[in-house]
Amino acid sequence: MPINGVFPEIIMLMLPKSMTLPAFSLVKEGNTTLLVKDQYKEILLTLVFHPKTFEDSRKEAGTAKFGRGTYLTIPVPGNSRERFIIRNYRHGGLFGKLLGGIYYNEKRPVNEVAVNEIALQKDVPSAEVVAVIKRRLWGLFYKADFISREIPDAVDLIQLITESSLMFIKRFKKPIILVLVRLLRNMHDAGIFHADLHLKNILVKRNGTGEFRAYIIDLDKSVVTGKLDIDKRMENLLRLDRSIEKLRWLSSRTNTSLHQKVAIISRTDKIRFLRSYLLCDNALDKDWKKYVRQRHSRHAVHKLWWHMSRLFNKIS
Repeated sequence: MPINGVFPEIIMLMLPKSMTLPAFSLVKEGNTTLLVKDQYKEILLTLVFHPKTFEDSRKEAGTAKFGRGTYLTIPVPGNSRERFIIRNYRHGGLFGKLLGGIYYNEKRPVNEVAVNEIALQKDVPSAEVVAVIKRRLWGLFYKADFISREIPDAVDLIQLITESSLMFIKRFKKPIILVLVRLLRNMHDAGIFHADLHLKNILVKRNGTGEFRAYIIDLDKSVVTGKLDIDKRMENLLRLDRSIEKLRWLSSRTNTSLHQKVAIISRTDKIRFLRSYLLCDNALDKDWKKYVRQRHSRHAVHKLWWHMSRLFNKIS
């Protein structure tokens, strides 16, 4: 089915008039619906609608630790050097424990496709969207998988901190902070508010010349506006700061080695990050110090929830 199906119309409504969408197709067979970029259509038709082929790929596949969990990666048929990442849509927090990956809002996966395309077309580095697979369960309820191209040799920030040495973090934290500043300024300048901005949704890789590059992933539920005001930007950055503090808090209670690494990320580093974010290119506000004061937070309410979640996990 061509792009004029119901799902693609939702994408077209979200895209700015000045932008064009790559060719997508909508294919339905039984309870399964596939929204796929045309250039990957033949490959995905074989994988999605031929269970034995798909299961064979699963058995041969490896895994990648991005986002909320460990995701399946499979080699691109005919190109062993490239891989697809298959991410199951899954609720976070309490909803994740209750509902797992069951959804009822059919627009949600397509929203991520649209935001992802906007990000790529506005030069915000991200993983290229390939397809969305919806499997209807009953009525309006369904499960879904999101397929993207793997970014080779990239790791999320928690993996980077966990697997790197203390010396590496001390030596390279400043250049990494600068590439994160550039990534998030580009994303916000493009009008994108990331709905779940945390350490696992930012990937970093180091190229052959030793330079770092950062990528944003998991644009699920993210919102695109014409212009993102500074309050929304600060709200997004505070969410990222909370992710750092959660790792610091949890590691202090469970992992001494990891806590030593997180401790290297100091308050001075946070100030450096915020100052660079506010002043790079066209300065958002030259009085950057007031945002340092406003942004200071002990995350007391969230620490209570982290403690309760940890206790719940021990009991369960």
